[in-house]
Amino acid sequence: MLHVFRHEIRLIFRDPRFWVPFIIPPVILAASQAIAVSRYGGQIMQGMEGYMMLLLGCLMAPMGSPLAGDSFAGERERNSLELLQLSPIAPSKLFWGKLLAVVPFPLVFALLAQLGYWISHPEISRTEALASILGAVSATLLTTSFSLLLSLRVKTVRAATHLSLFVVVPLLLLVQLFHEVFLGGLFIPAVTVIVCLVLSALTAVLSMRKFVSM
Repeated sequence: MLHVFRHEIRLIFRDPRFWVPFIIPPVILAASQAIAVSRYGGQIMQGMEGYMMLLLGCLMAPMGSPLAGDSFAGERERNSLELLQLSPIAPSKLFWGKLLAVVPFPLVFALLAQLGYWISHPEISRTEALASILGAVSATLLTTSFSLLLSLRVKTVRAATHLSLFVVVPLLLLVQLFHEVFLGGLFIPAVTVIVCLVLSALTAVLSMRKFVSM
């Protein structure tokens, strides 16, 4: 499993296209905020910093979809999935090695983006910042595990990536409708993380069984 993990990490670092999506959301959010402030003044953003931080985390969450989509759909496209399954490494270790190589990237980038936003906006309260971070972790775990499951069921990386990006729409709607309640305390964000951890674990188990039975 450790060998597979190292191999996947090397592949990710060698391919710059996987890094591009993680840069896009912070740049777009910073540019749109700068335009709004330049046109309407800094007062327009007062009280919206916590919402923007939560929005940034949710926008970063699906950016790991290309990585997760390439895990198995990419192997299928390269006609290497069958060879991978015939290797002496147990299928379960292959699966967990690939999963452990994918999950850290969207999590780390989402947390770094939010911490950078928090540092640049110290007026955000600790409660709002922690709630926003928990929301980003929840969204990242859910979208990554869903993308991984799609990667096992579709034939191309493009299909896996496009289908997984549909998660963005309900995420943005939830942020728009319930951000005030979500950022009002840590109970709801903590429960959300627990629920997403359970759902992600179930999805990972289903994905592993699918991979082993292929």
